[in-house]
Amino acid sequence: MSDFKKQYDKELKYQEEKSNKYTLNGVVMLIAVELIVWALNTIGIFEIDRRTITVAVIISIILLIPIVFMIMKEDVSKECYKYIGLTLICTATGVMCALLSYHAVLLYVIPLLFAAHYRQKKILWFTSFINSVSVFLSMTLGFYYGICDLNILFEGSHKRDWYINVLESGTGYVFNSNPLFVVIVFGVIPRCMILLVITFILQDIVVGGSEDAARIAQLTYMKETDSRTKVFNKNKYEEMVLAYYPYIDNIRVIFWDMNNLKMINDTYGHEYGDKAIERLSSVLYSFSDDRRRVYRIGGDEFIMIIDNPGEDEGKEISISVADMI
Repeated sequence: MSDFKKQYDKELKYQEEKSNKYTLNGVVMLIAVELIVWALNTIGIFEIDRRTITVAVIISIILLIPIVFMIMKEDVSKECYKYIGLTLICTATGVMCALLSYHAVLLYVIPLLFAAHYRQKKILWFTSFINSVSVFLSMTLGFYYGICDLNILFEGSHKRDWYINVLESGTGYVFNSNPLFVVIVFGVIPRCMILLVITFILQDIVVGGSEDAARIAQLTYMKETDSRTKVFNKNKYEEMVLAYYPYIDNIRVIFWDMNNLKMINDTYGHEYGDKAIERLSSVLYSFSDDRRRVYRIGGDEFIMIIDNPGEDEGKEISISVADMI
């Protein structure tokens, strides 16, 4: 037995499980890519300061590993776990961007892609906000402790202090007295604006996905449910007989066939016949749950199939239904 709300919640739960699976795969892939880049840098394929990239990868992986355990071990349907996971992803990518600077700038987009999996605007905008904070902190800390952007000009892998020491050795260069202003105006704000545009684009995708989930739930409900009695229909019965019940160890089947329905229709009219059918179906519905499913397989024919029933469960239900009718 199912109504539309129950079917809709079921579809949302299925979408949630898929989203968690995508997040798990994405986090594992992100960790793997970080390790591959670190290994290639270690053997000399890339030219990034080894100590800096090692620290970045270690901190990032430490932040990402709890997400894997949360998805595998915890009930991630709880709202707080999604926010914790996405905050950790924002923090991990922020650490990579802070220490690796221009080498990792595209990582800022990754948290938004993870958030889009969940098809909820509030989660997407929460992630966008945390990501913007991460941009500010990572660019500020990266200016002082990360790989210096001047390496792009000098083809080096040095930090800011190295360039300061070189310039202080006698060039007479005057240093910018307010580098934080430059970082914010020419770095943080443009990147946040780009992320804002991406967030708006992803919002349309998220809303569309949420509407698709509702349509899928409605179509599934219409396909599986008898429109008059709201119990499962014959299509659902035949599907379960082929794909589900053969794998259940023990089932019990109870059959109901209304007597004298034709006489009721002929004597009192089809309206009363329909009410009689609806009365029987509502009584049967009151006994249904995840183990007990009710199907209308004909005009006045209903069956209940019980998964792994108790010894006298079928008999007790039959007696109770007869008493209620």
